[in-house]
Amino acid sequence: MQRIALYDLDRTVTRAPTFTPFLVHMAARGTGLRLLGLPLWVLAMLGYKARLYGREALKRFGLRLLVGRVVTGPALQPRIDAFVARQLAHNIQPGARAQMAADRAAGVRLVLVTAAPEIYADAMAAGLGFDACIATRHRRDARGHLLAAIDGANNYGARKVARVEEWLAAQGLIRTDVHFTAYTDHASDAPILDFADEAVLVGRYASPRPGWASADWSAA
Repeated sequence: MQRIALYDLDRTVTRAPTFTPFLVHMAARGTGLRLLGLPLWVLAMLGYKARLYGREALKRFGLRLLVGRVVTGPALQPRIDAFVARQLAHNIQPGARAQMAADRAAGVRLVLVTAAPEIYADAMAAGLGFDACIATRHRRDARGHLLAAIDGANNYGARKVARVEEWLAAQGLIRTDVHFTAYTDHASDAPILDFADEAVLVGRYASPRPGWASADWSAA
């Protein structure tokens, strides 16, 4: 039986969320004019909290506002690389690194399963030594550059399970061939935690449901 560990990104592998810092970083590293849109982004997040629209619309708006319609390309890649390098250097939980090292040593395949955009999630996964990354996908233009528009649906909640099942099929595996362990910081990931054979809720003040374990990764 193959063993696979499914890791969430924000506040599980990382100490802090990554999406808003990514938007601010990209806006600041450009001409700086896009930073004028930050108040609108704050209002947009408040609108999301008030349930006026969903995560997909919020993400699409933030990317268009603070990065642009096209979000990857030769001019943008150095900024993306700088963001990823900073996250890897300063925003990874010590306990996450320790768990990943232990899983690798035990022959477990590591898969990052995140709602973060593939714009930077793929590079973060590669930098951390993951075997695969299942992130929110984005549409591409004729040149192959990623766009602000999401391709399909935001990789969140039950969508994560569907994407993992798609990935599993592409690997030529069936569910009964695999023992899954899932690590995430929030009960909103209940679908992936319940899908896994072992479920671990990560956080200093984690309150796991019956059948879930808990772990504090804030220290090694």
